[in-house]
Amino acid sequence: MQIPEAALIEREFVIRDMQLSKDVLMTKKSLVRWLALAMGLISPNESRKTILELLEALFYYQFSENKDPDMHEISSYMRENHSGEPVSDKTILYHLLQLKNAGLIRREKGRYSFSVSPYSEKGDVESSIEYNYKSRSDVAFSKIQEALRALRKLYETK
Repeated sequence: MQIPEAALIEREFVIRDMQLSKDVLMTKKSLVRWLALAMGLISPNESRKTILELLEALFYYQFSENKDPDMHEISSYMRENHSGEPVSDKTILYHLLQLKNAGLIRREKGRYSFSVSPYSEKGDVESSIEYNYKSRSDVAFSKIQEALRALRKLYETK
């Protein structure tokens, strides 16, 4: 009997340990792309730009305006600051949902913000993202440890 592995996956996340070179630190776009890669939101050589443009909009409103944008503000920012084909609201909502499902952002009263760690204040994006990833890895490692203990018992009773 084959185990349906895909059905067992509750949540998947990727964290990449990447070099943070001086070139990356020079522009907002390169930092946003670096963060998206490091946090596993995009794959290496990813050509789709929508998630990057969306992240840039969220960072802009968080860091420059100190406010939680609504869908209209995010869409307007993306239209005004990026050339090429305009991104549909449906596509923006899809990516917002993906970020929400990943636990990175939340939606409250139609406004989007980065999820807040119980140990940090609103606007502390660094602590909130760290808390999000560490709490998910803690849960995953506790299950790995439980499986290893069960496996040890099975080997010891043989």
